[in-house]
Amino acid sequence: MNTNELERVFKQARSEHSSVEVDGDGYKACVYLGVKITKDDMSGEIKIYDPQKSANYYVEIDKGLYSFFVNKGWTGAVIELTLEKYKDKLERVKDSMAREMNSGQSPKRLRILKETREHILKKYYKLTQKLNKND
Repeated sequence: MNTNELERVFKQARSEHSSVEVDGDGYKACVYLGVKITKDDMSGEIKIYDPQKSANYYVEIDKGLYSFFVNKGWTGAVIELTLEKYKDKLERVKDSMAREMNSGQSPKRLRILKETREHILKKYYKLTQKLNKND
């Protein structure tokens, strides 16, 4: 991966008004929709992290995804990654609803699952609008 290409992605992240800058000792970082990009002050090494693989901490993305960020740009790549996360969540909610309908049929649990599905769909819709506006 070309360092200049990753530098361009890092600059896009820093200039994105929705990104939150979370600089620390020895590094600069930005977070947008849960995806974090960092640049080490000493080495200049740039890494991208996604919390999707773990709920409690950031895990570096696969090496193949770096080219995805270079091709799509910071905003486009983060939005598309987040949309994939939402699709996975919707699939899990759908499976939970099917299990609940076939077994327990707890009205409270079904209502919570439907509300969760609606909440995720609203987020998904907002992001698709933002993605379409950027294209």
